[in-house]
Amino acid sequence: MKIRYSSIIFLLFIFGFAALGGNQKPEWKGKVETEKGIKVIKNPREPLYGEIKLDLQEDLSIGREDDKNYLFWLLWDIAIDGQGNIYVADTKNLRIQKFDLNGKYLQTIGRGGQGPGEFRQPTRIRIDETTGQIYVRDAVVNIMIFDRNGRFVKTIHMTKSIHDFRPIEDGGFMAVRSGTSATDLTSLRVLCNLNSSGEIKKTFMEAPYNLFIERTGGATITVSTGYELDLYLSKIDSKTFVYGYSKKYELNVIDKDGNVSYRIKKDEPQPVFTQKERDEFKKIPVPENKPYFFLILTDSKGRIYVQRNFTKTGKSTVQDNIDKEVDIFSKDGYYLYKTKLPPNSCVIKDGFLYAYKVDEEAGLESVKRYKIKNWEQIKAGI
Repeated sequence: MKIRYSSIIFLLFIFGFAALGGNQKPEWKGKVETEKGIKVIKNPREPLYGEIKLDLQEDLSIGREDDKNYLFWLLWDIAIDGQGNIYVADTKNLRIQKFDLNGKYLQTIGRGGQGPGEFRQPTRIRIDETTGQIYVRDAVVNIMIFDRNGRFVKTIHMTKSIHDFRPIEDGGFMAVRSGTSATDLTSLRVLCNLNSSGEIKKTFMEAPYNLFIERTGGATITVSTGYELDLYLSKIDSKTFVYGYSKKYELNVIDKDGNVSYRIKKDEPQPVFTQKERDEFKKIPVPENKPYFFLILTDSKGRIYVQRNFTKTGKSTVQDNIDKEVDIFSKDGYYLYKTKLPPNSCVIKDGFLYAYKVDEEAGLESVKRYKIKNWEQIKAGI
């Protein structure tokens, strides 16, 4: 059987084209524009690289009943220092527990009480990796500072409750504070720069926090549904932060002075409540639409994780057991992936994910560290 050279050349062309197409780089279909002098990355609805599953392998579990140093009561937050040591906000035990990178107990920081270095309700931990100082939000209105060895330094008393905060180089904080008026029954979230005494140096924005507030019998009652429009803050690196107000799908990347470096947007339809969901709230009014997101995390490569779903199960008000649907953006604002994170994820750093888990039937709480086996395959840009 004779085969013409022209046919062979044609077949080689087809196979070569297919091979090139198989290795073709995905094309980002968004736009980069300038609005009022600010660079805006406008992302399409679908991520550039599609959906990715984090290949998680549990490599450490901290929590057991036979040793009080490992027995937690209402875990709330986790932080990791530059040496890989693990700090745990053990809220109802009124302490911060420190473990080494192998899960060995090292130290208890603080204790219950109202004196220097004593907690009433420790809930958030932030660590300055440069100085090693440990910052703990206590009783909502205080930031307590300890040195790298866990020795108490000082307490910063706030006049308003603090929702979130991040230490900055000058000894102050980038923070989200609450602002509430009992007179006109309004509630706000305030993004601001605080000095080392906790006083506001500069306010960057104020956003309504649509908490249900009612005055009854001379008292003011507040009720949270979990679906309040809220202001979220995270830290990309030592000089860069990202925040977003969940009324719209928009993130702002700023420096410590609040200057916007660029803005990230995503084409996304407004989430809405089903009638069944509305009925569950009974007399408590809910907004017309759901928030776009419920948390912002960042990892050690500067990627930004935006949590899309809110769930609350069981008896606890802060812990749940439902995976979180997440959008992943690059450090420079491009929508890369959809993925899922374990419930109560707190830290993603150097190829590991740290979360806490609650077994309500067994009455046991534990800190989990997962190795992200496909960490190096997760792209950091386009």
